[in-house]
Amino acid sequence: MIGNHREPKAPKPADTIRPVRVLHVVWNLIRGGTEGQCARTAMAMGHPIAVSRREGSFLDAVEQRCGPVYEMKITRMAGISTVMEVRQLARHLRDDGIELVHAWDADAAIFGSWAARLVGVPYVTSRRDLGEIYSTHKALLMRQADRGARAVIVNAEAIKQHLFGRSRRANKVHVIPNILDIEEFDRGSAQKFSRADLLPPGRRVAIVSRFDAEKDVATFLRAAAKIETPDISFIIAGDGIQRFELEELARELKLGSRAQFLGEVTDVPALLRECHLGVLTPKTNEGLSNSILEYMAASLPVVATDCGGNRELVEPGKTGYVVPPGDVDAIADAMRHALENGGSEMGREGRRRVETRHHPRIVAAQFARLYSELIRT
Repeated sequence: MIGNHREPKAPKPADTIRPVRVLHVVWNLIRGGTEGQCARTAMAMGHPIAVSRREGSFLDAVEQRCGPVYEMKITRMAGISTVMEVRQLARHLRDDGIELVHAWDADAAIFGSWAARLVGVPYVTSRRDLGEIYSTHKALLMRQADRGARAVIVNAEAIKQHLFGRSRRANKVHVIPNILDIEEFDRGSAQKFSRADLLPPGRRVAIVSRFDAEKDVATFLRAAAKIETPDISFIIAGDGIQRFELEELARELKLGSRAQFLGEVTDVPALLRECHLGVLTPKTNEGLSNSILEYMAASLPVVATDCGGNRELVEPGKTGYVVPPGDVDAIADAMRHALENGGSEMGREGRRRVETRHHPRIVAAQFARLYSELIRT
């Protein structure tokens, strides 16, 4: 056992796992985060998907693999139109022979659970972060959905402990990690990075993140400013509401050309092939980070703050370093150590763990086993 990580159980014999007709419900089908994990899981298992918005880079691939994507046109929490859409989804569940609904995000948990109850279909909910950013009203509705769920699926032990602890509901919480399609990643990594001309020479430290308060990219920039080695540069990939603020901070810190803001990057594997270290510095609400998994798939050592499930991915001294959130000096020191002491060996170990724990086939087998058990009981 490493940190809170548990090795996946050996799959049961195939004849004990009955295929279950599952409908996955999620907001949209964009590449990152919960939406991307839902899309990858459904495609690995050939399950249909329902969305609130028919958009995102996975839409075409999902429809090719799983059939037409159903759309719920819900625009507000309450109203006649919302009631009609929930009833329409309930009819879809019945007509399509759905045996189990898997709600992946907050809105899916609320509206998907209402529809499932209307036609007596069991459902499961997902919690993929620490739940620290939701409004009081939405958090209450999510807890109600969890109470009625046959199971709650989380992607990190840290989420289970934070949200459920020793409560009576903890025994129906199941930890299944994120998928990373290593073959797809390697195909992307083999391509030339689309903005290679913007990358400074020398050793490059990458952070791939949304630019909002919980991700605390500002602390990363302050730590970067403490590293004065001229051949080390900092590549910031992502976008969000704090972008102008972060670019201004980089100027104040006099990082100059050593800090390169790339904006939203769609070819992340190709970018990471050009880098030497991956960093992530969230201070709250983190689940199991897709960015860290991508760093590890790229054979990069990782520096991450001790937030959410980060410690379940990064083992200090083995795949990288874990430091306290907001600690600028500790982050800077860890970046120096990772770049100068055994980074390649840590990167290889990180890659091995992704291959053996997060491959779509391995994770899909865990979902299939759980779905079968839930229907059988």
